[in-house]
Amino acid sequence: MLGRLLAVFLPLCLIGAARGQVESTSQPSVPVGADVVVIKLTGEINDFSKVMLEKRLADARSQASTVLLQINTWGGSAMSAIEISQMLKKQDDLHIIAYVDEKAISAGAMIAIACNEIVMQQGSMLGDCAPIVPGQQLEKTERAKSEGPILAEFADSAEKNNYDPLLVQAMVSVGRVVHYIQGPDGERKFVDAAAYESLVKENGWKPVEGVPNPVDDGESLLTVTASQATSLGLSKGVYASLSEFVQSRQFRIVDTLDHSKGEYLIGLLGSAAVRGILTTIFVLSLYAAFHTPGSGPPEAIALFALSLLVGVPLLTGYATWFEIVLMIVGIGLLAVELFVIPGFGFIGITGLLMIVAGLTMTFVPAEPVRPGWMPTLPGTYQAFWKGLLIVTCSLAGAMVLGVWLNRHLPDMPYFGRLVLTTTVGSTVTGDYAQDIDDEVWPEIGAVGRALTDLRPGGTAAFADDETHELVTTNVVSDSGFVLANTQIVVQQVHGNHVVVRPTENA
Repeated sequence: MLGRLLAVFLPLCLIGAARGQVESTSQPSVPVGADVVVIKLTGEINDFSKVMLEKRLADARSQASTVLLQINTWGGSAMSAIEISQMLKKQDDLHIIAYVDEKAISAGAMIAIACNEIVMQQGSMLGDCAPIVPGQQLEKTERAKSEGPILAEFADSAEKNNYDPLLVQAMVSVGRVVHYIQGPDGERKFVDAAAYESLVKENGWKPVEGVPNPVDDGESLLTVTASQATSLGLSKGVYASLSEFVQSRQFRIVDTLDHSKGEYLIGLLGSAAVRGILTTIFVLSLYAAFHTPGSGPPEAIALFALSLLVGVPLLTGYATWFEIVLMIVGIGLLAVELFVIPGFGFIGITGLLMIVAGLTMTFVPAEPVRPGWMPTLPGTYQAFWKGLLIVTCSLAGAMVLGVWLNRHLPDMPYFGRLVLTTTVGSTVTGDYAQDIDDEVWPEIGAVGRALTDLRPGGTAAFADDETHELVTTNVVSDSGFVLANTQIVVQQVHGNHVVVRPTENA
């Protein structure tokens, strides 16, 4: 009976083991002369580059089963890099070869390690993937918390693609001493400092010739050249160019998927310099919109600048709807302070701080692990201070430019109407902007009195034609700041928008 059970059970176990072996080695082989698609991955790594890479992998899948991922980047968002790495390892029907063109640093190294194999251009570099802040020393707990998700991703890629985990994790953590040694029987392996001392002194092991010893001394992050990567087993070859590598394997390139003009434009609009300029334009146009409400162009320019300031970070993963809502609420509070509540106090300052905070947060990338509101990665703090510096400098630049425009813009045709230079009353002329129906109140030419300071918006009182009682309404001055209790006259009426100016006797 036992023999029969074994006769049935053992074949099933062997079948299951064989099936598991097939699944673990299911990566497609690359025959000589295969069709390949080249996908270029350059510039900053962010959510937008992740989305575009995923789209290009789908396009490549319909043309070939092999992809050459041409990488040239200094890195970018840790969260985006982790998501790209995980995505690449799920492409079971594609064989993805990372071709390191010049550099695959930080996030670029993580992406390269996630590919099925790596080849490198002569003179290129690979490595240095730690969350660091220049000039700051992280405590042990802070460093461990920051490095945890990145180390886990490197370890998973190393297991999948047959790299030594000790070697690749030295790209992430400072303090990991790595030696490459060879035994008496020719076996080679990577060991830490303790194992190195034991094996070399007692068991006849020795350092592998042709590579530095130690490979990493623990004082810096592991970064290797093309030749070193080949000697260490990270790279499968060094080539002068991508075409030379393609010729060496007799591949046929059926398509090259490069960055589009739109992607280059997104990268340009997301740069620090351009975003600083857009912030200055936004502040100036917002100031003009508040001081000449209803004129049109300032509001349009402010809206356009704001859409770029938050739209591009939304695409690249540096902003969420929280930042957008924060800025909109801040603009609303400023409007309330200027048009409803006299003076400039708590509400106005709160609105201004909310706008600054929202703009600053659009420079801060998402994190792979965030158990609370506070950031965990030191790079997040670095991005925050960078964003705050850019926003502060843009505000200062807007103030300086605003002073200059106030002096020179009134002399320019059309633009002079966007600058308020009059602070006292002016003569009322008999020619009004438009004729309105008699039912509209207050009528053009009606005389009233400002109940609050007009900055230029505020509240005024006019006499009702039938009851002769004073009725209050919101008005906007077209001639600059007007003190409370000043006699005013209606110049224009557009629905609920009442435009006034001081009378001749004001």
